[in-house]
Amino acid sequence: MRKVATIIVAFVLFSVFGFALASATTVAVDLTHGENTKYLVDPVVDQSNQSHILAPSIVEGVGDMQWAYFGNPDMFPNNTKIKNLGDTITADALKDVDILILGQPTSPFTPEEIQAIKDWFAQGGKVLWIAADSDYGSGVQTQDIADSFLEQLGYGNLRIDLCSVDDHASNTGSTFQVIGHVDPDADTPFKGMITKDFLHDGKVLFHGPGVVAWVDENGNWHPLTEDSKPPLTYRIVVTSEDGIIVENSAPSANAYIANDTGVFTLLAAQVVPLGGTQSILIVSGESPYGAYKPIWSPLFRGVNLDGPQFVSNILHWAALVAKSGVPENLFSVPDPEGDDHGPGTYTYPTDAVFNKTGLFDLTGLDVLKAGDKYVFSFHFKNLGGNPWNGPNGFSLQVIEAYFDFKEGGNTSAIKLDEKGPGSNVDLDPDHPWDLAFRVTGWSKKLVLPNGTVLEDIDVFTDLDENTINVLVPAKYFGEDLNAENIRMAVLVGSQDGFGVDEWRDVQVEAEEWRIGGGDSDAIIAGVAPRVMDLLVPEWFHPTQEEQLSSYDSENGKRATVLMITPIESAPTTTTTTTTTTTTSSTTTTTTTTTTTTTTTTTTTSTTTTTTTTTTTTSSATTTTTSEGGGGICGPAALIGLAIIPLLLRRRR
Repeated sequence: MRKVATIIVAFVLFSVFGFALASATTVAVDLTHGENTKYLVDPVVDQSNQSHILAPSIVEGVGDMQWAYFGNPDMFPNNTKIKNLGDTITADALKDVDILILGQPTSPFTPEEIQAIKDWFAQGGKVLWIAADSDYGSGVQTQDIADSFLEQLGYGNLRIDLCSVDDHASNTGSTFQVIGHVDPDADTPFKGMITKDFLHDGKVLFHGPGVVAWVDENGNWHPLTEDSKPPLTYRIVVTSEDGIIVENSAPSANAYIANDTGVFTLLAAQVVPLGGTQSILIVSGESPYGAYKPIWSPLFRGVNLDGPQFVSNILHWAALVAKSGVPENLFSVPDPEGDDHGPGTYTYPTDAVFNKTGLFDLTGLDVLKAGDKYVFSFHFKNLGGNPWNGPNGFSLQVIEAYFDFKEGGNTSAIKLDEKGPGSNVDLDPDHPWDLAFRVTGWSKKLVLPNGTVLEDIDVFTDLDENTINVLVPAKYFGEDLNAENIRMAVLVGSQDGFGVDEWRDVQVEAEEWRIGGGDSDAIIAGVAPRVMDLLVPEWFHPTQEEQLSSYDSENGKRATVLMITPIESAPTTTTTTTTTTTTSSTTTTTTTTTTTTTTTTTTTSTTTTTTTTTTTTSSATTTTTSEGGGGICGPAALIGLAIIPLLLRRRR
């Protein structure tokens, strides 16, 4: 039964992978320059059993994108899922195309076609993928055509060198049947999208591939390596360390030398800046469709491959980066490791799936801007993989995030079920939230303070980096988001589809599917928080443990989670002056303390004690508060006042 379920999941994920922008993305493939149609509209079948479908066609598999082609209008007469754009590439035909794939052309492009593609690419937000071949047989011609096209295009530095690459360690039986490894460079933006949902360690077939190189502004060729690459260029698929350069035909290669060994680039992408926008250029030594054995291949010579998932991933990744650009890091907020214990006492459920450390241990948050989206990257000590195949790339966690950036708002936690709120806490009464979201492996909800629930956010996970990324359209924040104009609260719990409003419940003793360590009085009163971790930097007070212990069991009040500021307040400055004068039995001590925070709060305390045969103590305190106005609701000084009732409740 497990095998059947895996097959079903594999087929479903190709067509439902997508992001919000995918349904509006049109992919056009070129079939007018001698390219083949293999796997484009026909499924991949088992050669030993023609009735056994190994994978759907590309058009079916990446069904959340719209497909079109340049070629004979009668080529696919009965297929309504791919439309014809004409038998020549023109500017008019390209006007609604977002991604153009040229899959191993064997005849040259006309100057008019190249100009049309060049003008289309220069608009920005476009993806151009040109795939070549090895220098074996007719592949030489394909390499020449690809490089000539790229030279005339005039954008980007990537090229296909005039040679081939074999792999003596990573292959399907012959060294030229290369198993490429999807291993994006560390600086690749949103690289978790590219490696999402692999079942076979990111192995993809590059059958007799060419190798990617690059040229500088002077026309000099260079190997494309980790240490030698143009700006904004990312190696995506590479050989093993046992790759080797092979020269099958003249002329000689420009950047590589026959019998060179090491890691070689099979597919790379370059972000091409275009004056405020950008397009993406992808160059590869094998084609996703139409080749003898395309990258889409799910199986070859007994080796299971991630070809279909990778092609889907790279198309979605490229579409996003073309629209959004390389993200800019706005600010980061750290969180201590080892505090995934809620109020300080919680323990993990006892089922084996939780037998790992750090599953609910949030270690920090990065906030980035990418085009018209904000990216919230939640870092964990250990996501624990994706054991239940959540379509968002993770299974075990639930995250809720709340943001205060203007007047008004809501102070209740997200409640999507009548038994909620799942977190079972209340939010900061002095800083109501204006926007919130909840994400799990199966859901992504954007919540407005009036209770409206939208699905206008995207989620993708980088399991290698233990990071969950949430993309939110910038329009919901109203203005530029920065560390000075926002407060936030981030809650992490254990996702449970059968739990309370998607949150796993808490008991006194941990059980197979229940969190342990709860306060019996709080559980009976229904106020035990279900939160395992909060985003609370070490410099912020009250601490996570204090906040999650601030419930009042006797009066049935939930704990209150406060909104934090992303940056630390100005450090406290203390000046102490002590003067001691001894005349008979009289001592005078004067202490002056000045405390300043970023909200301009000044506190001055003067205490004078004179001792003879009696003691007199006088104290004068002056507090001046000025509020800066704008996006933050209330001065920082009020935080202390808000905390007092919480601490009093805790002592009862």
